[in-house]
Amino acid sequence: MMTASLCDCLICRLESRLVEELSDDRRKDEFLQFAVSSSTLSSFPTAFELIRRLHDYENPRQAPSSDQVLLDLLRSDSETLGRPIRQQLLLLVFIPTVHRTASQIFAAFPLLSRDDIAQHIFATLLEFLHSEDLLSRRSHLAFTVARKIRRSAFRWAIRESHRSLSDEMDLTGTAPLRMEVSEEFSHSHGLLAQFLDKCQQQGQLSAEERELLTHFKLEGISGEELARRNGHSAVAIRHRIHRVIARLRRVARRSPDGKAEQLSLFHS
Repeated sequence: MMTASLCDCLICRLESRLVEELSDDRRKDEFLQFAVSSSTLSSFPTAFELIRRLHDYENPRQAPSSDQVLLDLLRSDSETLGRPIRQQLLLLVFIPTVHRTASQIFAAFPLLSRDDIAQHIFATLLEFLHSEDLLSRRSHLAFTVARKIRRSAFRWAIRESHRSLSDEMDLTGTAPLRMEVSEEFSHSHGLLAQFLDKCQQQGQLSAEERELLTHFKLEGISGEELARRNGHSAVAIRHRIHRVIARLRRVARRSPDGKAEQLSLFHS
């Protein structure tokens, strides 16, 4: 994402505001003063170079590693100097993860407010970034954060849906059936998310391809609309999506876990 947001949701609006703030000359100087205390962070001339490095999932062998950068951002969190800018940087780093998770939850639980979903995910993220659990880790930090907020978000969404459906329950007995379907869908969605995480980590799926699949298959954005946003033809967009799906199905069939049902939400 970052300056190329595709919608006007709360998450994208926050991203735009953070980008605008960090583009100010005074904030650029503040970043340099903040980064000078770390040899890892000081290798980045601007805040946006640092964020782009952490968003570059397709090149895990770059130096410094994403884990090194995140560790340096998190380790000095107790210091007063640079704390506001550190939180802004961390929010921008994880906004694609937050946006993707919010889209998944909204697709599985369409009766929930997307803004409420986003606010819950942000609260979970900020709390976890300060947790001993995360600070004690030395590797796979981004994956750990993504897994934490996804699991928390699904549990919260199920509780909220239970509460909403209890309020609407009548004598027809249809409400329990609606919840059963919702839980079944969220379970399938969770399996799919785990499978896509693994594919992305192993370099079999890029962040851009995952976002495209999410927009097209889960959020229901048409090929024509995606083509308009990306400057490609609708035919090209659809062909690319079908190629990605075919590749992921081959990966699922070869997977020793034998969980081909993880692709059940991506029928052509």
